[in-house]
Amino acid sequence: MIFFYITTLIYAIISARGILQHNIDIRFGYALLCVVILYFVLYTLRKKIHLYYTFFGGIILNLLIQLTGGLKSPFFLLYFPALPIVGYKEDQRHYWLFAGILCLMELTSSIFKKQFNPFSIIFFAITVIITAIIIDKIIKREEKLKKSLTRYEARDYFFGPANFEAKDLITAIKDIDRHPGIERPLLFYVKFVHSIFNSHTTAIFSYNEDKLILVQGFSYSELFIPDSVINVERGLYRQIISERKSVLIKEFVQNSDELGYYRGDVRINSVMIAPVLILDRVEGIFVVDRKGDSFSDEEKVLFDEATKGVGFLISMLRLYEKERYESKYLSSIAELARRLQRGLELKTIVNDTVRSFKTVLNCDELSIASVDELNNQGTVLESTYLKENTKFGLDEGLVGLVVRHRNYIMKEDLSEGNLIVLKKGEKKSRGSFLGVPVKGDNEVLGVIWLEDHRRKRFGEEDVEALHILASQLTLAWQRAMLYERVKELSIRDGLTGLYNHRHFQELLEQEVKKQKEFVLLLFDIDYFKKINDTYGHQAGDEVLKFIGRLISHTGIAGRYGGEEFAIILPNSNLKKGVEIAVRLKDHINKSEVIFNQVKIKFTISVGIAHYPKDAKTRIDLIEQADRALYSAKESGRNKIVVAKSLNEKNK
Repeated sequence: MIFFYITTLIYAIISARGILQHNIDIRFGYALLCVVILYFVLYTLRKKIHLYYTFFGGIILNLLIQLTGGLKSPFFLLYFPALPIVGYKEDQRHYWLFAGILCLMELTSSIFKKQFNPFSIIFFAITVIITAIIIDKIIKREEKLKKSLTRYEARDYFFGPANFEAKDLITAIKDIDRHPGIERPLLFYVKFVHSIFNSHTTAIFSYNEDKLILVQGFSYSELFIPDSVINVERGLYRQIISERKSVLIKEFVQNSDELGYYRGDVRINSVMIAPVLILDRVEGIFVVDRKGDSFSDEEKVLFDEATKGVGFLISMLRLYEKERYESKYLSSIAELARRLQRGLELKTIVNDTVRSFKTVLNCDELSIASVDELNNQGTVLESTYLKENTKFGLDEGLVGLVVRHRNYIMKEDLSEGNLIVLKKGEKKSRGSFLGVPVKGDNEVLGVIWLEDHRRKRFGEEDVEALHILASQLTLAWQRAMLYERVKELSIRDGLTGLYNHRHFQELLEQEVKKQKEFVLLLFDIDYFKKINDTYGHQAGDEVLKFIGRLISHTGIAGRYGGEEFAIILPNSNLKKGVEIAVRLKDHINKSEVIFNQVKIKFTISVGIAHYPKDAKTRIDLIEQADRALYSAKESGRNKIVVAKSLNEKNK
């Protein structure tokens, strides 16, 4: 690294002397520009930035500008996007060093080359200053938001409901809808201890992931930080947490900043600090300090007892919160179960489930997907963040793993091992995941899963809740599937599987109401009665089934009656409608239906009408298509007639 910095210094001197300033071929300039852009893209993507990364970027950028004319370079403006990138990625000292050196190099090189332009240099300097101010504000705001989030999560952890297991108080906490009065007893206790010890500041901190977060405090100092977050990877607090013993500092000679909850110098004379233990586990820190006389050993004994009181009080608050939470939680599940049992359509059921249960579990995201194990594929039915009908493979992410294992899967930190939630190529997830299968009799119908940005967000109570939800959802899901089958039977023709006449008319009316162009094909089988008379009605049924299979995926197809069929081609013009009709007629001409080892060949006649050119109502459109079909049969069958051509003939 020393060699690199020496080389950088030498380059800066050479560039400042104007030795590199030339007017090279612009093609080489563009080639170097590509290198600069690529480097800064990679620079932006790096998580950790070293100073030599920044200096190297400055060297290649300055080299590009010097080789193409210095202050007169067409690439001089590249400095202005580069400055905020470096300002955001680097700390402020390195930013000022980077920007200052570049500004100085451009200034001196222009002087040596007698190209000095005060406007460009002043504009450059002003940009450096403004960028620094803006970036500083952005970074401070991000830090404040991060600090607030950390404090919010820690307070919820500290006051969350306790869970009982084998008569022990387990401190696995979950987020809930916080009771506004739950902190009042703690505030009263803090004020009470504050008055007993005649303290300057009394504070209770929660301990979570090497951080102390203020949950309740009382102070006479205006410099007291009400949203304190203290890093305890080392120092006095780390020692107290590790040794699990209280400390009395009779003469506190260090700066008050060391305590972490003052934003300036406060003349603190004495401090007592103790770990808050619940079930022999450090859950927080209790602190009192004083500006006047030092705390005595007798007061230290009293302070230790007061710290035990903090632990007892927090335990009681957690028990209270647990009861309140379970009451609200279970009643919400019961209400949702009642709603699920009333629903008949799967879309409505999953929509209600996602909307209602996300609030109950207080998680960031909740999603439900259906599963097709035969085709190894899942489909998102409803989600708070995923697009409906998003497809995914069952062999890719955690959701597919839930299906394959047929059991719940819980992950405390998705960033460990770069775990995928749904499918490859998705944005990398962080935080927690919990997924539970929705199981039918012998199959997995779907998966319901939760996601949250916080690590270790979900616990056994969430697993239990999701299992309850999944069992209720299974019943509703199966009922919805049965309802869909019954509904489908009521709108389908029993022989061909196509839409029946009544439902086809409803679908045609819906298309007309959309007021978008479409084509209606009406066709029937030529000499169908002859097929029935020659080969029998069963043979005729086989021909009808063949037609049903052939057109089932062409537009909206229906059996119009007897040997007559109809197809709606949404968003199609007349040309496309004719092309499809020709392909259909030609395919049938080449086809044959085999019945009892006998090959049956047949043809069709087709009538075509266009909406809205031929008609603007459902009834008129059918009449136009029917007239065209009649004309096709009258003119010799095995033909296609367009309603438009008939209308033009009649004019």
